[in-house]
Amino acid sequence: MPLYVSTFTTVQPGGRMLWCLRRRTTDVRCIMYPNGMPVEVQVLQDRDLVLTELFQEEWLALNWARAYADRLKEQGWHDSPSTS
Repeated sequence: MPLYVSTFTTVQPGGRMLWCLRRRTTDVRCIMYPNGMPVEVQVLQDRDLVLTELFQEEWLALNWARAYADRLKEQGWHDSPSTS
């Protein structure tokens, strides 16, 4: 499964949106900030920050984000039309 890498207008400078999933009318976005150490990954539901994880290397953050998206998809979330 490829990760969607794009820029989203509300992402702080240096951040990358890895994916955006939707369920009903709710969006969940995963944003990575890879320019510092540690690498920070944030999960936002609509505009609310719901989770922050820190990783020592970017590849660890990407693997975690992919696994997190897979778990959400198993619970009925799907790719948002804005990322397809």
